[in-house]
Amino acid sequence: MYLVTYDIGNSFIKATLTKIANSIEFVGATVVNTHSTTTLGGKGVEQSTEQWWDSICRSTKELLKNYGISSDQIKGISFCSQMNATVLVDENGNTVRPPMTFLDRRADKEFKDYFNHGLKIHGLNIWKLIKAMRHTCMVPVGAYSPIWKYKWVQNNEPENFARVDKFLDVGDYLLYKATGRLVRTEDSAFCTALNDCRKGHSGWSHTMAKAYGIKETHLPEIVQSTDIVGRITATAAEQMGLEKGTPVIAGGGDVAMVAVGCGNIQNNQTSIYCGTSGSVCTVVDRIIQFADIMMIAVKGPDPKQKYLYGELETAGKCFAWARELIGKLDNSQYSYEECASLVSKAEPGAHGLMFTPFMNGCKTPFEDGDIRSTLSGISLETTRGDLLRAVIEGICFHFRWLLECQAKKCKISDTIRFAGGLARINIMNQILADVTGHTIETVKHPQYVGALGAAAVAAIGLGQMKFEDIHSYIEITNTYTPNPENHEIYNKLYKKFLDKVKSDRKLVKG
Repeated sequence: MYLVTYDIGNSFIKATLTKIANSIEFVGATVVNTHSTTTLGGKGVEQSTEQWWDSICRSTKELLKNYGISSDQIKGISFCSQMNATVLVDENGNTVRPPMTFLDRRADKEFKDYFNHGLKIHGLNIWKLIKAMRHTCMVPVGAYSPIWKYKWVQNNEPENFARVDKFLDVGDYLLYKATGRLVRTEDSAFCTALNDCRKGHSGWSHTMAKAYGIKETHLPEIVQSTDIVGRITATAAEQMGLEKGTPVIAGGGDVAMVAVGCGNIQNNQTSIYCGTSGSVCTVVDRIIQFADIMMIAVKGPDPKQKYLYGELETAGKCFAWARELIGKLDNSQYSYEECASLVSKAEPGAHGLMFTPFMNGCKTPFEDGDIRSTLSGISLETTRGDLLRAVIEGICFHFRWLLECQAKKCKISDTIRFAGGLARINIMNQILADVTGHTIETVKHPQYVGALGAAAVAAIGLGQMKFEDIHSYIEITNTYTPNPENHEIYNKLYKKFLDKVKSDRKLVKG
């Protein structure tokens, strides 16, 4: 049985072909980089639903053509998508304005107007915090939260807001385009901070919708990740090159799908993802939120498990910036293999060069939309390899920080699975092991784990697999153990990294 699943990231859309037959067999993938990002006034970040859907359709046709698969062999499709966007559609399913992505921070005023007054803890009104936790087990902290972007449109674009019929996220919109059905996956609904999580309750929280001023008519039906949402419509089938009536399984957001794609389905298993953005995720058995480290455990496809995650907004994006920068120095383009070679020749510590990976602010373990990356310690002896290594080390220092924050709240695994585009670079894996002190396992096809997670969820939804099967189906290609000498060097540099971040935050605050 063949499935087509999609990973909708901030920079790329990946269409992946898998074969399900007592395993999850990766057949191939097509990557499309066509959905542009528009930055407005330093805080606004938007994309285009038309470009998303066009990329989905083109990548599907290319995928089937490239691997010689006919449309009638595809028995289901599903999605893994970026989260915390605000996609507002009218009664005809058309977007009323461009989607505001997870990077959009224009709604800072809306967030502060609600929480930033009265008796506070961690900068939040204590009574409103307690109310939110009691009803939804989640506090919408920070301007990037979907409901504050919804409120921003309500306050700043009343004509657009008057046309809104439903409030969606990225994956939810694509489910609509494929099936004609307007729904939200449960993990997507949970991240709105409007999903009623009290014992014996489900669906939307009437209390919190009223408290935040969200129109309940804008909230669609909630579905599970493994649900068959519907079947591909005639219009979508023609556009995608698939068969009308092909089942569409809900899938979900990238946090849970990446963890599943890494094979992490048991409590206290930890994974790190490093794509355009990055994250540290540990499986736990309950919904928990920690305002002091800006982390929350979100719902996923298995009702028994939740995913505690911390995010690094610009992980691989920082490395891409450095790669492009060194190319400009001598008017050339460095391949990832050439970059890896340069990094390998640089010493641990990059000859005193230190980088902080905050090119679009920071979400965890603190929320600051104004802080930016710094590069310090540049000298006449600084090489291209030093620059690339410093960026990788800065990313890994932040991952270590997130791991340590999680370890204070729950048990994390000694061996950590690593995935994402940068996991293909061997030296990145070794530096991550040396910085964190953990053994690092790299999964096979690390850049496609989100889509592979969606394939596993789709197979479960179609009755072809069980959750407990997934861990054994994910293949490990390499294992990296910490180098004791390098780990000792990085222990000292990590303390300097934390001090640097602390001083940078003071500078930003003035």
